[in-house]
Amino acid sequence: MRHTRTIVAARSTCLFALVAVGCSGIFGCSGTGSRVGAERAYPQTAVQGESLDIQVVRGETTLTLTNTTSRVFGPCTLWVNAYYSRPLEGLAVGQSLTLPLKDFRNEHGESFRGGGFFATKKPERMVLAQIEHDGTMYPLVVTRGEPVIK
Repeated sequence: MRHTRTIVAARSTCLFALVAVGCSGIFGCSGTGSRVGAERAYPQTAVQGESLDIQVVRGETTLTLTNTTSRVFGPCTLWVNAYYSRPLEGLAVGQSLTLPLKDFRNEHGESFRGGGFFATKKPERMVLAQIEHDGTMYPLVVTRGEPVIK
């Protein structure tokens, strides 16, 4: 009888573990989506380029940038506050992008605190935005660093 209880308990534990692992795969518990593996430290040794006329505006939970230069950027990385980054497929002349601030991650996988109605922590200010392209960091024009509250 005692041996039967041990077997039943072991089967229940194994079943629970399998269900938990299966659910994490189905529901995607990682929380980082396609950003897995893209997190990295700020490149301190990158060459500093000239400031570009790419305007960056911080909304409540988004960041909008517009390329008003005559330069096309291929695959690059957008950095916020020299700590959070997000890869970009490219940025064409005259192109505008609106990106969720939660997509910007630091080297530890933590997201930028953008704020919003359901935010549990104070939103972070955006004081610096840069594009990393071909080993060079280009500062951008940040027009509003505070979160927009409507």
